[in-house]
Amino acid sequence: MIRITIFGALMLLAILHQDFWWRDDHRTLVFGFLPVSLAYHIGVSIAACLLWGLACRYCWPRDLEVADSDAETYTPHGGRP
Repeated sequence: MIRITIFGALMLLAILHQDFWWRDDHRTLVFGFLPVSLAYHIGVSIAACLLWGLACRYCWPRDLEVADSDAETYTPHGGRP
């Protein structure tokens, strides 16, 4: 269920990334110096960072990790060490 939720949030973030409503607003400033479109994209970037962290935490396959004891003889393509 968490994977579906993260995928849905990813799709929503991709749609919200297209900020056509702020494109023509050149006068509105956030904090008195930051254009509103740039501030919006900063927010989208922070949300994408948080979403990527959640995806890594909850959706990353756990069987890809190599135990420390096997790390000395582990070869990624099955060849000789």
